[in-house]
Amino acid sequence: MMKLHRAFRAGLALTCAAAALTGTAWAGSQSSPPTKTAKEAHVTGDAWVKYPGDTEHPYRRFVIDAHGRPWKVVDGKVVMGAARGTVHVNHYSPDEPGGASKDHWFSIKVDYLMTGGPVAVVSGIRQDTVPANMKRATLTFYQSPLGHRHDRMGFSWGVVHPACHQMGTGPAPFSPAGPGPDGRWLKGYTVKDAPLPIWSDPGIQPPDAPPDCTFTGPGE
Repeated sequence: MMKLHRAFRAGLALTCAAAALTGTAWAGSQSSPPTKTAKEAHVTGDAWVKYPGDTEHPYRRFVIDAHGRPWKVVDGKVVMGAARGTVHVNHYSPDEPGGASKDHWFSIKVDYLMTGGPVAVVSGIRQDTVPANMKRATLTFYQSPLGHRHDRMGFSWGVVHPACHQMGTGPAPFSPAGPGPDGRWLKGYTVKDAPLPIWSDPGIQPPDAPPDCTFTGPGE
């Protein structure tokens, strides 16, 4: 735990030093931050994607409206997760082999958002019935400069081991946007980048270590 705290403090100091060299260091606290730190990132959109791990029923739909930042400072201490919003997920597939495909919706309550250029990592808690160590979901969204038909996204289940994910550990955006089961293209994803909220106050404390999580899968 001490190693985690030292590593976070060192990383925070290096980032602030780099910002100071470029004239963009931000001082202050969460209670009275400069205007620049108040900017929020956001990811919005709606797209069908083709999940490569399911060639028979590849259609997945992700509808997202998320805003915020990766962390905040509360009473002089970094708290991970400073975002809000919802991701609605639809798995279009039959309930039984040979049956008609149907919409199967669930949602994710967003609490974390980090952006870098056209890429966003989003994390939150699944609101459907899954094991406790699979409740944390992470997703990535990529807004292509070539247009929304080239957007991509990834999610932390399917081709990714779904257990014990942490905030900010999203997978590569492995699913390309495509026409849905009815042949319609939807509007794709819009990623609005925002600078990381960095504080130069040396008294800011690092976040708590994450809770333990027990893996159940290959290699365990």
